[in-house]
Amino acid sequence: MLRYNLLMVALGGVALAAALPREGADAQSGPSLVYAEHACLEYGVPPLTALFENCVGRAATAFDRGQPDIAYQEARLARDARRACLNGPNAPADDHQCETAEVDRRTSR
Repeated sequence: MLRYNLLMVALGGVALAAALPREGADAQSGPSLVYAEHACLEYGVPPLTALFENCVGRAATAFDRGQPDIAYQEARLARDARRACLNGPNAPADDHQCETAEVDRRTSR
């Protein structure tokens, strides 16, 4: 009886796992992360910032999709957003807020 119960629990768990929808993961490959970090650094995005992490995430996704031109475009976008925030007359005190808003504004065209 114990074996039967354990077998039913195991089969039920397998059936449940197979039936549940899976969400796609946004994991990037190691090489794409290296290329993305290099691209962001090459375009002058400062490391250890939220803008850098955002840049690397977007560029790595593009590299994984086989779109290096889009990856470098993402790096240029981050660079330009940073420049706009540093040189803008109405720049808020929070650089992260400004850079995020600027990236969003430029990508929603």
